[in-house]
Amino acid sequence: MHGAGELDVIQIKIFKVVATMTNKLKKANSLAVAGFLAPFVAAGITCGLLLIAGDEFKSSGVFLIYQLAIPLVLITGIVLGVKSIPHIPELGDKDYAYSGLFLGIFFLVVFLLSLIYLS
Repeated sequence: MHGAGELDVIQIKIFKVVATMTNKLKKANSLAVAGFLAPFVAAGITCGLLLIAGDEFKSSGVFLIYQLAIPLVLITGIVLGVKSIPHIPELGDKDYAYSGLFLGIFFLVVFLLSLIYLS
């Protein structure tokens, strides 16, 4: 068994290791992550609106919400992705930034095509 003094030394060493590990962790590029998640939020909103409206999607009031909310969320995601690019060298998350931009633009094109189809 360890004595009380040895336990204190072990606890101090563990504390130093944990403190060193947390200092080495990089801060996340929040803008990149938010820009990456925005297209999925838009898709979730669309699914919810489709479930609410059912077969009368275009003729219901839900279609107006679709026309306003989805482009707002997608454009917000694209703007956040563009704003995150200058922070990539210091914060990283290059994958989130560029894939979020691609997904945002792709989903926006799909949204515009859906408006053409539904008109």
